[in-house]
Amino acid sequence: MREACPGYRDEWDLVFRDQTDHTIKRTKEKRARSATAAGANDTSPTRGLSPSPDEIGINYFLRNFVIGSQSSSRGYLNYIPSVYVNDGEHPTLVASLAAVGLVTLANSTQQPELASHARAKYLEAIHNINTALASPAESVKDSTLMSVISLGLFEQVSGFETWVRHVEGAAALVVARGKGQFSSPVTIRMFNQVRADLVIASLHGTKPIPQDMLELQEEAAGHTDTASAFWQLGVLGTRCANLLFALRKFTGEGPFADFLEEATLIEHDFQRTVESLAIEEPYITTQEPRGDPTIILNGRVDRYRDIWAIRVWNNSRNLQMILCEIICFLLNTILGQNLAPALQRSMSRRLQETLQTLSKLGNDFLATIPQAMELASSPSDPRPSVDLSFRGNISGGSMLTWGLYMVGKCAVTTKDTRKWIIQRLQSIGSNTSTSVALHLAEDIIKIDQLAG
Repeated sequence: MREACPGYRDEWDLVFRDQTDHTIKRTKEKRARSATAAGANDTSPTRGLSPSPDEIGINYFLRNFVIGSQSSSRGYLNYIPSVYVNDGEHPTLVASLAAVGLVTLANSTQQPELASHARAKYLEAIHNINTALASPAESVKDSTLMSVISLGLFEQVSGFETWVRHVEGAAALVVARGKGQFSSPVTIRMFNQVRADLVIASLHGTKPIPQDMLELQEEAAGHTDTASAFWQLGVLGTRCANLLFALRKFTGEGPFADFLEEATLIEHDFQRTVESLAIEEPYITTQEPRGDPTIILNGRVDRYRDIWAIRVWNNSRNLQMILCEIICFLLNTILGQNLAPALQRSMSRRLQETLQTLSKLGNDFLATIPQAMELASSPSDPRPSVDLSFRGNISGGSMLTWGLYMVGKCAVTTKDTRKWIIQRLQSIGSNTSTSVALHLAEDIIKIDQLAG
């Protein structure tokens, strides 16, 4: 008896399979046209099916950044399929996705020929984007913004400053699209991505979140579920970034208590949001005492529904760690003043609690690495719990880089854990030729040396 087809897992898997089928079909058609043009009397052997660099790059991109090569359901960049399906043949989007796919494949397999193809597609994508930006009609298309967002992954190879300039360009494009851009769920997702990247650039740079982006955030709120933990985390990210910027500008004239009050309000909002997130995206903690210690720290492996859930949780942890560091700085500064004994004890107690929170957030983040690198499965995945024959994926490394840096530079991180993090960043950087990861590893090495 024939079994019923279970169907595709979801939209993302369907997109990948459709694109693969389309790639094969289009290549066969090209081969057929070439054979016809060559003439019926040509008796030379027929060449085998060989996809073009564009097709290789796009499929690799979809497989690694949208679906996840081993994990189920939602991948790291799960908002791409809608744009790709609606405007998949747009040359700007095709060139951008192909460039990122080719460079990640070239770096992970050490194939210089693919790297040269990737650079050519990158230059083509940049040219197409510049042309699109000069056109009032093309500049506001979702495919143009999606092209700019995807090339941000390519820029991570170059370095932090280059990536920041790219993020600022993406934000400027979002602003130029205006308040009328939020016509579909995918436009909200793209806005969320640009906002998240802008928060990272602000937190680790010297600029606040631009006011026009905050105004767009208010507009977008009318077109999405603002009660969702994911949306709330995005808003909290902008608040953290601007609080840190204001604190950096602070000259010391005035009370630090005002900053502590704002940080406390954000902290309380985080607590409520994390409670909601635990309901929306629950996860379980497991122990793998025999797991590879280069991948699994202290035997702990946390398992999430999919890569998307890990991304949301780790975004929350990164932001909370930054907020905790702000609070620690403020508390230490206030404790240096002449305080009443009761207030001194209260502030000291809160400082210790904040340091404990920092430690927990770091441990929780590090426990996501096996699954994020696709070396461990989700709770519903029937595969073996840890697959050590597969040594990680590029999209997971990209997603983990800044979080590893946050934990690595944290004052409560132990020396052994810091060395483990340095090795992970160096591995990500060397295996993907990503200079951002390598530079961050160097920063942590300096911090470790200063710690003694």
